[in-house]
Amino acid sequence: MQLFKKKKEGEEEANPVDNPDGGSLLPDPKEETKKKKDKKGGGDGSEATSNVKSPKQQGWERFDPSKATDFQIRVKVVQARQLSGANLQPVVRVSVQNQMKQTRIKKSTTSPWWDESFFFNFHIPPTELVDEIIDFSVYNARTLRSDALIGSFKCDVGLIYDEPQHALVNKWVLLSDPEDASLGARGYLKISTCVMGPGDVSPNMAAEQNDEDEDIESNLLRPAGVQLRPATFTLRLYMAEDIPRMDSAFLEGVKKVFRIGEEQKELVDPYFIFGFAGKEVKSKTMYANDHPDFYQDMKVGLQFPSMCERIKLQIRDWDRLNADDVICTGHISVSAISSYSEEGFLPSFGPCFINLYGSTREYSDLPGEYEDLNLGKGEGVAYRGRALIELITTLGELPEKPVIDMPGDDKLRVQKFMRRRKYRVHAAFLNASLICPAHADAPIEFEVSIGNYGNKLDENVPPCPSTTQPTNAVFDGCYYYFLPWANTKPCVVVDCSWEDISWRLESLNILLSIVDTINANLERIRIGMKAKLPVPELAQLLISLLDRLISDCDTKLATPKDGKHVSNELDKLMASNRQGQLDIIKEQASALRENATDLDEALGEVENLLAMVEALAIEPQNSMPDVVIWMLSGQKRIAYYRIPAYDLLYSEDAQKRGKHCGQLMTIALKYPCVKDKDRKYEIPALLRVKLWLGLQTQDAAWHKMQTEGELAVYAETYENQVNILGTWTNKGPTMTRAKWSDSEGRLELNKEDFNPPPGWAWENDWYISPEMSMLYDKDAGHQRYLEDAYECQSRNIPGGAWGPASRPWTDVKGDPCAERSAFPLPSGWKWDDDWQIDLGRAVDEEGYEYCVEATVGGYGPTEKTYHLCRRRRWVRPRSFIKGAVAAKKQREEQKKKKTEGWEYAPLFNMKFHSQERTMDLVRRRRWHRKMISTGHGGACFFNLQNEQKDVDKELQELASLAAPRMFLTFDVAHKYQLRAYLYQARDVIAADDSGLSDPFARVSFLTHSMATEIVKKSLSPTWDQTLIFGEIEIYGDPKALEASAPEAYIELFDHDTFGKPEFMGRTKAQVMVKLDPADARTAVLQWYPITRLNQDGGELLAAFELIKIPEGAVVDDSDEISGAKDMPFLPPKRGDLYIVPNGIRPVMQRTGIEVLCWGVRNMKRYQLAAVTSPSVRLECGGHVLDSKVIKDTKRNPNFPDNLLFFDVMLPREELYMPPMNIRVKDHRQFGRKPTVGVHILRSLGRFRVDANNMLGPSLMELPGADTAKALGDGLGASSGQKKSMASEKGEGPAPDATQALTAGDVVVDIPPEEAAEGNEKVKCSTAWVEVKRKNVRQFERQ
Repeated sequence: MQLFKKKKEGEEEANPVDNPDGGSLLPDPKEETKKKKDKKGGGDGSEATSNVKSPKQQGWERFDPSKATDFQIRVKVVQARQLSGANLQPVVRVSVQNQMKQTRIKKSTTSPWWDESFFFNFHIPPTELVDEIIDFSVYNARTLRSDALIGSFKCDVGLIYDEPQHALVNKWVLLSDPEDASLGARGYLKISTCVMGPGDVSPNMAAEQNDEDEDIESNLLRPAGVQLRPATFTLRLYMAEDIPRMDSAFLEGVKKVFRIGEEQKELVDPYFIFGFAGKEVKSKTMYANDHPDFYQDMKVGLQFPSMCERIKLQIRDWDRLNADDVICTGHISVSAISSYSEEGFLPSFGPCFINLYGSTREYSDLPGEYEDLNLGKGEGVAYRGRALIELITTLGELPEKPVIDMPGDDKLRVQKFMRRRKYRVHAAFLNASLICPAHADAPIEFEVSIGNYGNKLDENVPPCPSTTQPTNAVFDGCYYYFLPWANTKPCVVVDCSWEDISWRLESLNILLSIVDTINANLERIRIGMKAKLPVPELAQLLISLLDRLISDCDTKLATPKDGKHVSNELDKLMASNRQGQLDIIKEQASALRENATDLDEALGEVENLLAMVEALAIEPQNSMPDVVIWMLSGQKRIAYYRIPAYDLLYSEDAQKRGKHCGQLMTIALKYPCVKDKDRKYEIPALLRVKLWLGLQTQDAAWHKMQTEGELAVYAETYENQVNILGTWTNKGPTMTRAKWSDSEGRLELNKEDFNPPPGWAWENDWYISPEMSMLYDKDAGHQRYLEDAYECQSRNIPGGAWGPASRPWTDVKGDPCAERSAFPLPSGWKWDDDWQIDLGRAVDEEGYEYCVEATVGGYGPTEKTYHLCRRRRWVRPRSFIKGAVAAKKQREEQKKKKTEGWEYAPLFNMKFHSQERTMDLVRRRRWHRKMISTGHGGACFFNLQNEQKDVDKELQELASLAAPRMFLTFDVAHKYQLRAYLYQARDVIAADDSGLSDPFARVSFLTHSMATEIVKKSLSPTWDQTLIFGEIEIYGDPKALEASAPEAYIELFDHDTFGKPEFMGRTKAQVMVKLDPADARTAVLQWYPITRLNQDGGELLAAFELIKIPEGAVVDDSDEISGAKDMPFLPPKRGDLYIVPNGIRPVMQRTGIEVLCWGVRNMKRYQLAAVTSPSVRLECGGHVLDSKVIKDTKRNPNFPDNLLFFDVMLPREELYMPPMNIRVKDHRQFGRKPTVGVHILRSLGRFRVDANNMLGPSLMELPGADTAKALGDGLGASSGQKKSMASEKGEGPAPDATQALTAGDVVVDIPPEEAAEGNEKVKCSTAWVEVKRKNVRQFERQ
């Protein structure tokens, strides 16, 4: 950059000093100041004439040099990088004149992020300010010795003011040792600073986190005398693979039709980009190649040490006509592949593969919605290729050529790093629930992939059993849907080949297990501190934590084995560095165990040790791609979840095994998203799944883990038929599928063509296996259902009389149905009302809607002469009869036995259903045949011996290796009853314009969900409700269920009269499992944090218990369990709702709350009108109390009656103490009373006092007249008296009044620190409480 100086008349413009090492040379601040003094006081005596400038752009000359002027220096400290040292706790001190500001301390990092702003105000002459020095010093807060200074940077104020806009914005400064500049760079600091005088406008100093494309080295300021060493990053690019298609296949299709040209080419032209510190180098372009061999050295020059943190690696697709497309982008953190300590090492990497992620791999001619993911923005949702690279750092030289070809010997040297071994991924899906209604219209399946293996939609990937069978979702009884897998849980297997880097991942798992252990022990200590355990017990917990940490540091990390693993230089350096750091951690933990005296300080040191271990638990050379689970509907990808491979990796040593390997996981899928602000709050689906990754030779370990069910393999094919003139046949021109095919009709799979692979044999013959969702009626899961039928009429000529149509009664799709008088009522149901015309639609006064032709549609509410058809809808509600549960299950069993397994649809590409309709023209049914292993352990892929004519060669190759279906089958289902005790919530999000909400909670557990009642206009709703999930069938061992019980998901919504409920937050809770109904344990209410995306949404007080129903017991519709002993009684009812029973609900006691409301101050406008007549509404424990209305705040802003008293029942335990809601309402014309502000005291527990130990009389014991005189009058008359009694800083009333603020059981005495940032203030007790306008829509607009 250029450093600008003031230009006077007759003075030449100063040229910047170009530094060959990069950056700008900054002169010594003292010498520069001396030069400026000489220029101002000396010269030839001629007057300086300034150029014509606006006041905002003028320099020092517009100020009187001798007159004191108001100036402000604004400084923002953004971040630091490459700080010299290890295990630092950096803090920045900014000093100007006699003022000093300090940032927060960051723990255990050499690249801290602060983003903190400071303001320095001065009232001095400009001649003095220009000479002042700004000192940026970075210290290590861990030490108190003289060597605590890491580095500093100094410049004078005049330098900053002479810059454009009088500011340095987002500039990097080099830190050096002020005593010895020859020591070189001590780190880098990113700052923004500006000098503002009268009339100046502050520039935008917003910090930018993503600066990998910024030319950082040209944006660097460094003091004179500090030299940087030139260096070169050499990226050895060997090859890339698995690059997706990026170009259209139109021309290839033309060549194929005319049989011209050579074999089909890969439709991608890749080249590689290597970028660092804003500089980029491009490799050669490999045309029509999705697995290019580059073999080039790409070099980038830099100044070492560089403050840039990330190396960018990008693959692009060359395009002849349009701009080149980005295929994928990856980054390597410099700090992860180097060490800055004295025993550290230069950045080094590989040879090793790096995996690159981005948007989905499927090609489309139209721009994708998530193409920005290919730029490295957000979390990549799919694997898009990998590259084999090596990084070498060379000091003392800059590159002569950016790209050179690699010598032939190096091509041979890298071959050993490309050795592959066969791996296998297993997955068993136990449940799929919480499916959004938007995705329930089409069959749903789940895909498991690792790299490109298992990708169902990629034609270049050989088929494998990587997907579950397509299944229609079923309603869960409240809002969501689930997949009815019942006792046949789908399993998938993905075979793949990768490099054997098991020792890297095993070492990583050891370090991650140490991190998890420290976190778990820290959480126990924090819980003990909340429970106020005695200090000796807390000390014992701390000692056990340190003992375990010392023991874990002695664990030997995994090492590569000769002949099996191939390591590189970075592996050796990291192993040495990790072992050295573990020894340091062990030494510090031992010293802390012996010398710790204060618990809080000791916990701070433990957190520092935890940060050191977390810094070691990073593996940059993880060449094994992540496992990705996709939710698919047809050919569309909906949601995903990425799991690192090391979390699933199997090892014979349990400590080296991934923490989720073979374990039951609960996974909440996510929608693809580029930016956090675009994230959706819905969970697309919730999965309970087991995952396993290991060598194929270790496959037996997965089968040993499946102790609860039988793992079975089935051959699968679908029988297809079409309807021709009312006859079902598998021939004819409308037969667009083969007679026997896969579920999508792509492959022909005849039953006689299936041959068991080697090592497998048939166990039985083919049998019909109907899809489970076909066994459910349309009203499955509903307690109330609305039947409808359409009465149809027509006329032959326009304007004629209406008469019955050819189909007088139809459903909404136009299929014939029974007349409403003869409409069938399913058994187990009863009618709630008679048939009624639906007038709530776009119809006329008789309920009719009109169109020209019924089969075309286009109905409207107005009759025209040319309309020939009309219809109206009749509706009739019905409800489920109590006691009909058993009958319904019996009908489902009979239906299962009698069904022929046919599924019907109008066309093959549409959704299938179980009942045949008039418009259905196709049908299909599924056939299965079970296979058993003969012990040879061969692959279970079928070799189909069929040759088809006129079939695509690629499809024929795919059909030659058909994938089977795998299921985990269970014989017995155990029945459970879930009881969800929802007592209350506090500080929930305000979703209405009034600043309040109408919250209700929706509880989901496995395949069931229920909702609470709606609480009107509250931010702290008390439901006091028990939701009973009468009968839940869960397959598997009850003991295993108790060890890893499913979690209950609770979502809060705001009820709106019109429109769908508004989401307010979500939480999940652990469920206590009782396998014996006589278990004496009692569920305990706990506070669960509620979050909405990244926003705090309050807390929920709830408890959950899952009770096993004994064999032979029967659950009726009233949730009563008969035929079982020792079952707990149902909770008492409040109307039709169950309440939280005694023993679980908090113990209540009569409590008095006394509140002293003084008045209001600084009330901001609300809806453009001033707040002139406010009142305060206090809510606590379901009781509401309103203060008197202030008639005019301009004349007297104090309440006429200051004392408010509550007589309420509140919990005895402090943990369950409800919040106090303070609402300010303004009384306006026409009866309007808008809420202008809200403040919530989360708990009143800390205000509780014992009535027997009061030091003075309560507020209520004071005479009313005396109280008004002592409290109210003192605040009433004049503004001078008001300010003397209570200033705007929040000072309280006179000491005499404060001594009287005691109550019988509770005194509300709000300290000043309780006040939060907000818009208005209400005086309550002895401090100002700032109330906030809580409106979620306002937050979203911001």
